[in-house]
Amino acid sequence: MRLKQLMAGAGLMMAASLASANVVYTFYASGVTENYAQQGSAVFSFSNDGSSLSVTLANTLNPTAAIQSEITGLGFNFSFMPTTMTLMSVDAQQVVDCSNSSSPCPAGTGSSPFGWGAIAANGSFTMGAGFNGSAFAYQPYGIVNANYLSVAGGGQLSTPSNNPLLVGPVTFNFVLTGLTFAPEVGSVVFAFGDPIEIGALATSAVPEPQSLALVGLGLIAAGWSLRRQRPGRVQLTANR
Repeated sequence: MRLKQLMAGAGLMMAASLASANVVYTFYASGVTENYAQQGSAVFSFSNDGSSLSVTLANTLNPTAAIQSEITGLGFNFSFMPTTMTLMSVDAQQVVDCSNSSSPCPAGTGSSPFGWGAIAANGSFTMGAGFNGSAFAYQPYGIVNANYLSVAGGGQLSTPSNNPLLVGPVTFNFVLTGLTFAPEVGSVVFAFGDPIEIGALATSAVPEPQSLALVGLGLIAAGWSLRRQRPGRVQLTANR
């Protein structure tokens, strides 16, 4: 009886973990255009039922010093399209205004979503800065590394039209409708600067480590149950 109770408890924890687990996809981009380096990462974290999504963008170029090195947009597609995808909030580590200023830059103004928006077209999604409801200007509020360098001169972070800037990582929180599970993410393209578009490499989708541990506990309980049975036999029951 005690073993059965343990198995039941493990089974409930497995079900709870599967219901609340996040499915995570991580993508990386790295390139050089006209001597300007571009590097970034994007982490897609879905609720298991596909009802919510957070996309965390980080500029991994250390230090970020040029406008063409800022992350200003992201393109991607899903294996299954949601009915709607609504950007609810944008969370930045810091907002700075480097206009005619040297590092460190003073605090900038602005609030969520900092002029960012997202649109869907032909089965693909595009999110970017400077959104006017139908198109993207890709400035201001580009994303820079926490270690940024602002100096005077054309094309640098001090360019007034590109300020304020967001210091990453920056998390974009979406609500999705029309899905019952987390879709796969593909064709991820980063936009840097004006923009320069660079494709990304992906890692595999994985559930959260806590969910994996709970599933493992359930498998251990199932294993103990099989050991209690006679070797070579599987017990079957049927309703009559």
